[in-house]
Amino acid sequence: MRDALKSLHLPGYGLYLGFTAMARLVPLPVMFVLGQGLGTLGYFLLRKRRKLAVANIRIALGLDEPDSRELARRHFATLGANLLAMLKTATMSDTQLWRHITFAIAPEIAGSPDHKGCVAVLSHTSNWELLGRLAGLFPRHQFGAIYQKLANARVNRHFNESRARQGVVLFDRQEGFWNAVSFLESGGVLGVLADQYAGVSGTWMPFFGRLTSTSTLAAALARRVGVEVVPVVINTIGLARWHVVIGSPLMPGNTPDLATAAINRELERQITACPADWLWSHDRWKTPRFGFLLSASNRRVFFPPAFDRSQLKPYRILVRSVDDPAEARLTVPAVRAIKRGRPDAHVTVVAVESLAELWRSVEEVDEVVAFSQDESPWDVAKMIARSGRFEVGILLPDTLRPAGEMFLAGVPYRLGPPGRFPLSFWRNAPGLADPEPAGAERYRRILAAAGAANAFPSNPGSPTALAEPDSM
Repeated sequence: MRDALKSLHLPGYGLYLGFTAMARLVPLPVMFVLGQGLGTLGYFLLRKRRKLAVANIRIALGLDEPDSRELARRHFATLGANLLAMLKTATMSDTQLWRHITFAIAPEIAGSPDHKGCVAVLSHTSNWELLGRLAGLFPRHQFGAIYQKLANARVNRHFNESRARQGVVLFDRQEGFWNAVSFLESGGVLGVLADQYAGVSGTWMPFFGRLTSTSTLAAALARRVGVEVVPVVINTIGLARWHVVIGSPLMPGNTPDLATAAINRELERQITACPADWLWSHDRWKTPRFGFLLSASNRRVFFPPAFDRSQLKPYRILVRSVDDPAEARLTVPAVRAIKRGRPDAHVTVVAVESLAELWRSVEEVDEVVAFSQDESPWDVAKMIARSGRFEVGILLPDTLRPAGEMFLAGVPYRLGPPGRFPLSFWRNAPGLADPEPAGAERYRRILAAAGAANAFPSNPGSPTALAEPDSM
């Protein structure tokens, strides 16, 4: 698959050069409108990205399905407009560009000493590449940015050359941050994108009330050098027109965790003010492949002191029970461990009617979906879908039917015993290979792959390899 994607890099680069050449000839408003049309087309064609954007909007803003879809459509149109506008604005002089941009600069920033640098907190809003042109607005400062390489090496090189011509010093995040520290110490202004999912190395903290992996890099760099964290945002305010806001410093002198929490609150404010501008199609609340339960996965969780944990949005987990009564009782400790796996866990158990009372008596189970033996997988899937959207499903049985129920219900991520069937209903975790057909050892391995604490003693007579936590 990776080789197949690499084979598309050259034609992708050619397409990029073609649009760049066209951008030199076409007026900026025309590029903007053309991008709106292409973005709207992308909304209908890119099904997975559309579903992701709608799901993210519902998580963050709490809108219903129709309103979420409408905002997602506007997001795709705005994103397409700004992506094509980026190609055009990269060819324009500062004098030409400033006619399309207005500015609002906090007094603390306008009056700051020339030698004083800062960490500029950025996000993927509107035409974010315009932020690199701020070097022309503050000629007495040197501007830099921490970036992550694009998959297409040719496009990546072209982007970097364009940024260098604008006077922006680039620091590859894969090469470490000591050069960025030296840059800040010399009085530079360093841009850091702070709105992305941070993977296994991030700190899990609330963002729009839902736990997600968050980078503390911006706050840590500022604290290390002793400079301020300054929020910078750009918004689309009309046809090929933008407004840049350089805000007041955020809580100087705080710990990286507290400062990052303040950054998240500022991002929430920015996104809520202009929701169509933010990159909703990025998987900000991503479920890690393995170790999505945080208790035994070495995932660090931080709550700001003033955060009301009762307002934490639930992470909805669907657990499919085994059908045998004796085996179901054996799995009760596993379900309890799943509930304790993360502070926002909401556990729903799907079980046959004869086991419904057993699961309702388990305090850690929030909801039970009961079905009769004569109902088809389609019927069970409809019952699951009616009970709400789930982030993840955990399969305790090792038969085909329960996996099919979850698949048909649209549960996006499913974890269970190894796939022994041609249908890929689940992704296999390391350490789950060849589990025993029943017994505590099999459920212990499933818990380990999910990232929950061990609810069963190890069986010395069985393989004991556990899944290691992993990022996406």
